[in-house]
Amino acid sequence: MNSGKHRKGEVMNIRKIAIWAGIVPVALGATLFAACGGDDNGGGGGSGSGSDEDYVAAICKAGLNFTKDLEEVFKDPSALADEKKAMEKLADIFEDFANDFAKAKPPADLKDWHNDASKQLKDGVKQIKDGDLESGIFAGDTPFPEPPAEAGERLQKAAESNEDCQEADFAFTE
Repeated sequence: MNSGKHRKGEVMNIRKIAIWAGIVPVALGATLFAACGGDDNGGGGGSGSGSDEDYVAAICKAGLNFTKDLEEVFKDPSALADEKKAMEKLADIFEDFANDFAKAKPPADLKDWHNDASKQLKDGVKQIKDGDLESGIFAGDTPFPEPPAEAGERLQKAAESNEDCQEADFAFTE
């Protein structure tokens, strides 16, 4: 029978998603602003886009909700007993995070990066739903494209006074 072999593959898929569940918020914080420098113009976004504070608040809230939702699933081992249902639940959690992330209004200097990162997250959700945990965002070290280098410190300042960022232990700089 294949049931033992199939079950092993299912457990591996859940483990792989669990690992990525832990990596996504960390990768977001570290990669989002891995190379940080000062902001030359001294201002935040502009051109009618989101403010640094609002963007940070939205990203940290999305990350905190994502983490709490995952903790809720993983604290009940019976929720993972049925592989198909577990994968669906995890896909839903990733999808909620991807949607919340996409809704954040970035400052002007992060608009292109944000759109690219949002697309990659949504592609990752599709991969989870399709059972493809080997390519796309799951193939590399981070699911996010390289961000603009100059935004990190500026957004980190906004994060320092944001309760969701503090609770999620989320940082925009290394």
